[in-house]
Formats: sequence, structure tokens, C-alpha cells
Amino acid sequence: MSGENKKNEGSYSLRRFFTSTDSSVIEENFRKINSDFSPAYTKYILDELIKPINDIWFRSEMVGFGDFLIREEGEKPYMLVTNHSGMAFPWDAITFSYKLYEKYGLTQGAARAIIAPALTENLFMNPFLISSLWKKFGGVPATYLNFETMMRQRDYNILIYPEGIEGIGKGFNHRYQLQNMRTSFVRMSLKYKCEIITFSTINAEYINPFAYSWPWLNRKARKLGIPFVPVGPMTLLLFVQPWMFYIALPAKIYFVFGRRIRPWEMLDKPVEDLTNSDLRNLTSTIRQQMQEDLDDARRKYGKNPYRWGSLFREAIRNRKKLHYFMLMNWPFLFSEYDRLYHSGNPKTIHQLNVFTVIKLLIKKPVILAFFLPVIGWPIIFLRSWWEAKKKS
Repeated sequence: MSGENKKNEGSYSLRRFFTSTDSSVIEENFRKINSDFSPAYTKYILDELIKPINDIWFRSEMVGFGDFLIREEGEKPYMLVTNHSGMAFPWDAITFSYKLYEKYGLTQGAARAIIAPALTENLFMNPFLISSLWKKFGGVPATYLNFETMMRQRDYNILIYPEGIEGIGKGFNHRYQLQNMRTSFVRMSLKYKCEIITFSTINAEYINPFAYSWPWLNRKARKLGIPFVPVGPMTLLLFVQPWMFYIALPAKIYFVFGRRIRPWEMLDKPVEDLTNSDLRNLTSTIRQQMQEDLDDARRKYGKNPYRWGSLFREAIRNRKKLHYFMLMNWPFLFSEYDRLYHSGNPKTIHQLNVFTVIKLLIKKPVILAFFLPVIGWPIIFLRSWWEAKKKS
């Protein structure tokens, strides 16, 4: 590309991006993205499954948020923006969603996540092959129309991970280093004057520590619908026990409030006159502010990521729920809770015994593949491929 073309690209006006999409298109799309979302399912899974896992295993805390996320009916949503934990399944997003639910319920204080399509389109990227789990939880695939649709609804706040897949796939050597951010969240904030609430996610980097990223391997993995492959001490265990792809060590996670940002107050020109270069510079400034807050929160809360004493105390206090913090039980628990809900008999699983496991394996035999060394992987991928083909 010539220098003149590069200059033109940098000075290209964003005026057309600030033109609103027709309301009828937005309304129809909102019905579409809500077709899989089930508040009742979300409440049941959060109450019965994610709560004990969070309370015993991750012991997450929200720091400094107060009550300002609760909006009056009809007010614009807040945009919650944070860093991703690298080389780990996105348990950070799951636990934060639970903490919002714990604090606000499924009200206007809660948030729905804009998520990478790679997490919704591939069954394997849904925890333990639970079909459409992210969408049932309210996750919205990251497309421009979907993003704009969520900006014009008033029922929920919006959760954004602007690093995208690169944020999840950054190696342990890049922990707590914000990757390049998409400019779309800043553009949408400017367009709708939606306030950005930043926060730092601390210790989730230690869910899968000492795992690194190899770009050439990730490129091959993406052909299978997997955005990244963690290479580290536990990699070999993935071949022995496929369920360990979803492994999560018991890091105590903190969500630390950062700052409230109004990007339109940071401009020296009308929004309609912004160029691509202006937008990138503004996004870079916000990224730098977030990095400063992330570094500060890490110094305060990241010195002892596992807090073993806290873990043991919670394990003893919740000894009757032992089955929730035995990792090899998670494939069965996730699958059984999903089955119970869809069978019309949602209830609490007080114990996971051999009879429960056998009954579940009869109804969903693919779960056994998670425990089959080597041969389990082809079964899992075939099941994921078949699910995708059936939907298409």
C-alpha cells in the first residue's frame, strides 16, 4: 500500500458509522438474539451450579463497584470493559457474570456479554459440550449489528472483552498485558453516549499458569474451531483426559473497579468529524488508562493468587458439597444440571453417585469421551462437527 493510501485510510471519516440502523431491523434482530437466551435457565444454573463452584473454588470478589450499576428503567446501558485472562477457558467471564447476578439478580444491574463468535459457533467451546450454553446465558455473538442492537436495548448492561480472542490466547509471559483492543466499543460509546465502566480482572491468569501461545499452532487449531491451544505443564494431560481442556486451578479472582469513562468528553472535535486515526488514538488512550489501573490492582490483589488457606477453609465449611470442587465431576455436573432443566425437573444435586453417573451416561454417552485417553478427542470433534452441521 502506498504512503498516500495509508494517509487516506488514516484520515477516513467515520461519519457513516454514526448513522443509526433502521429501528425495524434492530427490533427484528433483538428478537433473533433473544431466541436462545433463557433467563429461567440462567437463574437455575447460576443458583445451583455456578454458585457453589464460585463460592468454594474461585471465591471471587467485586471491589469498589458500589451500587451505581443499577439504572433507572429506560436509562441507557453501561458498557462494562475489562481484561481477559490468558490461555484459559473463560471462567473469568462466567464468575463475573455470577457476581453481577448475586449482587443485582437478573435486573438492569446485570450484564449480557458480547462474545467472540468462535465461542458460540463451535460446540466444543461451550463448557462440556452443552449446546448453546453461552447463548442460553445471554451471550451475544460479536457482530456489528448485534452490538448496535444491544446498545439500543435497556434491559441489561453490556459486558465487553475488547482484546477479543487474542486476549484469551495470550501466553503466560504476557499476563496482565492488555493486547490490542478493537475500536468498536469506543465507537459505540460515542455513538450512543453510553458510559464505559472499566474494571480489572486479577488472578484469573493463574487458572492455567505457565501456559504459552504458539501462533503457528493456534492457526492450525482455528481450522478445527479452537481459537488457541495452551502449551504448558498440563498440555500432555489433555491427551490423557480431554475434560482437562476446561481445567481451572483454584485462583481467587478479584474484579476491581477502575474508572467511569465518557469518551465524548475526551474529544476536541465533533463526533461526526472523527477519522479512523482519531478513533485508534482515543482507544489507545483508554487502553493505557486501563493498563495503569490493571497494574495497580495487580500490586494490591495479585501477590498470592491462590490463597490456599481460604480455599481449605471453604472446603471444610462446604464439605457436604465436596462433589462441586472435584474437577473431574464438572463434566457430569454441567451435563446433569442441563438435562434436569430441560426434563422439566430442575432441582439441586446433593450428591453425585455411581447411579447418577450411569443414568447420565445412558442419556448422554458422549460425556464418556472426556475420560477416554487419546481416542476421546476424535469423538468430541465429531460430535461438535455434527452439531454444527445440524444447526446449519
